[in-house]
Amino acid sequence: MRAFEVSDEILVGIVSDRMALGTRKIVKPFAERRRILEKYLSTFRKPFEIVSIDDRFGPAITSEELDFLIVSEESNKTAYELNERRRGKGLSPLEIEVVPTVLAEDFKPIRSSRIINKEIDADGRLLVPLKVNVGSDNPIKIEAVRRILRPLYGLIDVNGVHVDSEVPHQPKEDEVIEGAVNRAKNAIGNAHLGIGIEAGLIWNERLKWFFDVQYCAIVDSLGKITLGHGPGFWYPPAVIEDVKNGMSVDESMFKLTGIGSIGHRMGSVGFLSKELINRTELTEMAVIAAFIPRVRPELYSKIWRQL
Repeated sequence: MRAFEVSDEILVGIVSDRMALGTRKIVKPFAERRRILEKYLSTFRKPFEIVSIDDRFGPAITSEELDFLIVSEESNKTAYELNERRRGKGLSPLEIEVVPTVLAEDFKPIRSSRIINKEIDADGRLLVPLKVNVGSDNPIKIEAVRRILRPLYGLIDVNGVHVDSEVPHQPKEDEVIEGAVNRAKNAIGNAHLGIGIEAGLIWNERLKWFFDVQYCAIVDSLGKITLGHGPGFWYPPAVIEDVKNGMSVDESMFKLTGIGSIGHRMGSVGFLSKELINRTELTEMAVIAAFIPRVRPELYSKIWRQL
């Protein structure tokens, strides 16, 4: 517990029943919450005092004995407001320490209300299916997401959602990333995660040639986005020439192969590789790459992007 790391004695506030009922329908009685907290704090074998808080600031707004204020990311703004009010009263501001929000398996904060509602357990493990919206009606993309998430979560509910990628039909360069991010954001709705997958052409200046690269963007209910991409491969010169003349890759591949909607089947990579690898497997790699920061969040939380 961070508070015991910066001080040998701490004051812990628990919101009163009245204050808690102002924002929640179900609240454990103050006495029970206090008992649970006392049991936990006792394991640190350091002095502590628990007080009831009946407003946003509690005793910290007037106390002359406090030095530090340990707050969550959500309470950070309130902490700075508290210091402004302390200054107005002629008191020294408190040193503020912000501890990271602890997330459950669904990337939402662990809260007592969620535990009471049996969404998660006390350790943040998900007790309901992970709901995922994929920003596409392409069955290849939807199935790839299912294959990757099922071993991780077991209970999953994956659905395809037709959304606008907001990029050209044949995206290139940064448009590929933008398309993946837009698909994820436009798909999430009330799901735990929105996943956007976009394939496009990425120019390599050293080789003077385009690679086909599939990007995956994953957005959670807090708006945090992680990204990754799968392997890149070359298209034949005839396909690149068609694209330069205004065709999409799908249109050019139909012209080359006679296979309609190839992106919904083996994919261009399946045909070109003689099925050494297919579109589903390629998509799975992109999804895995985008999920890596979420598998080890303690190592990546500082670089999660809010694009």
